[in-house]
Amino acid sequence: MDVKKGLKYDFTLLGILLIPVGVSLNVVGYQLSTVLKLPIFVDQIGTVLVAMLAGPWVGMLTGFLANVVNGMLNPVAIVYSLVAILNGLIIGYASRFKLLTNIIGTIITCAVMNVVGSVVGGLITVFVFGGATGVGTDILAAGLVAAGQALFASVLTVNLITGTFGVMVNVGISWTIVRKLPDRFLVKLNYGMPYVKRK
Repeated sequence: MDVKKGLKYDFTLLGILLIPVGVSLNVVGYQLSTVLKLPIFVDQIGTVLVAMLAGPWVGMLTGFLANVVNGMLNPVAIVYSLVAILNGLIIGYASRFKLLTNIIGTIITCAVMNVVGSVVGGLITVFVFGGATGVGTDILAAGLVAAGQALFASVLTVNLITGTFGVMVNVGISWTIVRKLPDRFLVKLNYGMPYVKRK
């Protein structure tokens, strides 16, 4: 029997219990990226993981809550919560339609996630923060502006390049964790069946 999916059904007890796990993973990733001044952000591992297993709505809420928690330490993070929300929705729907069970579907999902995140993040960076937020990639964007490229185009270019690697790391780590989970746990989740190893 097919499990019912959607906003009304995704918030199961197990789905809700995954939220603090996902938030914690995101917060740790964000702190690592910020403290180590990494050129990529690994702050969406929890969002991707929860969205894969519990669906788009639970993933969306996980991403939002993680950015709120990160915003207590760095208010900049709260403004970018829209990116985390969209990531949760994209990954959740990709999981719903079983796109993350094969390499082609995973690549397409990562590409969509990167483009959407880069455009939305770029708009926020330019129109809310004037093009710079104090992260390591600001230097690259400034270099492109100095070379004569428009501010938004510069920020978008840098976001697309660094975002490609960031998305690959976030999705890759989450996918690896999901593959390591026991089948008896996966079958209890609304979106876990496609990742069961023994059908």
